[in-house]
Amino acid sequence: MHHDRPLSGIKVCDFAAGIAGPYSSMMLAQYGADVVKVEAIEGDWIRNTGGRLKGDHGAQSLVTARGKRSLSIDLKNPKGHEIALKLAAQADIVTESFRPGVIKRLGLDYDTVRIRNPDVIYLSVSGFGQSGPHSQRAAMDLILQAFSGLMSVTVDREQRPIRIGIAMVDYVTGLYALQAVMAALIARGQGAGSKHIDVSLMQAALSPQAAQLIRQHISGHQPHAFGMPVGTFKTKDGYVTLSGAKPEHFIAVCDLLGRCDIKNHPDFNNHQKRIANANKINEMIQNSMHEKTSDDWVNAFNNLGLMCAKVNDYEDILNDEHCNAVDSFTWVDQPGVGKIPVINPPGIAPLSTDDSRSLAPNIGEHSEAVLLELGYSAADISSFTNDGVVNLGNNKTNG
Repeated sequence: MHHDRPLSGIKVCDFAAGIAGPYSSMMLAQYGADVVKVEAIEGDWIRNTGGRLKGDHGAQSLVTARGKRSLSIDLKNPKGHEIALKLAAQADIVTESFRPGVIKRLGLDYDTVRIRNPDVIYLSVSGFGQSGPHSQRAAMDLILQAFSGLMSVTVDREQRPIRIGIAMVDYVTGLYALQAVMAALIARGQGAGSKHIDVSLMQAALSPQAAQLIRQHISGHQPHAFGMPVGTFKTKDGYVTLSGAKPEHFIAVCDLLGRCDIKNHPDFNNHQKRIANANKINEMIQNSMHEKTSDDWVNAFNNLGLMCAKVNDYEDILNDEHCNAVDSFTWVDQPGVGKIPVINPPGIAPLSTDDSRSLAPNIGEHSEAVLLELGYSAADISSFTNDGVVNLGNNKTNG
């Protein structure tokens, strides 16, 4: 076993689609597990989200399918169902992300799989969980940003709720799911046996907001800024975000800007008054920020020991000297797509350009290899293909 692949030898049958569930199984693959992505004949719907870039891939599938093998089958066909059940019976971990009840109707639920696989670790990821009044509600990242209260604290200057620009709840859910699966693996090694893990986007969205929820419950008020100045300001050529958490930071910023009128204003002469008048202070600071570039302000604030950053776009990040110095990305040649940057997950050694964990499979790319491993003959596979049970994809592989 390689030290950078501690899950080498662990088999994962991955029925999950979308982002949250597949992200957790992708991370299992990054730790060395053999993850077989079981997807529909036409592929996981996430491949089309945002439009396909090239071939079988959209940007999301290049992330969530990375390091996996693809088995493309029709789960509603009895033969496809038997293939899936056979794969699940040999897996250490099974993952799914259907709405509660769907996987049972497909005959691939925890109780069914456990009959053939008594020690299975079975992960179910859903919007609101496997039980409760909302369990049957359709949900996605945006819906849980609203439901969980997150959008009540991510507001614009007019206090209108706004969404975080990426599917952050999905990714956080995937990481919580990964954590739960890893713990279950350890427990199984200590004799705990099988486990059904229920992870919801709702609970994952709530968990990072614990302090804000407690603060509002006790004070009766929505959470507010913890320091001043805190905000994002337009500069001569972009935006800068500044976080002045301590009272002395306020004085330092005012002195740097030459704004004695702000520093000595009677409405701002203590920390609590500044918090109460945060919007007014930020507007006054903004009036001085147009004079210099973002880089000029970042250098000036850094010299004062203040926390700040230029608001970068993704091209800025790809070209950033620090990100490149610490190997934040590995550039890989993704078949059918071309050269793309792959972000190296924290805590895992940077991938090499030829590491299979850095590549995402095409639809059904490994169907033939997986079926052969399950004991099916070439004649069986030909029959499955002719009957529309299996998609071998455009690229056959020996695994």
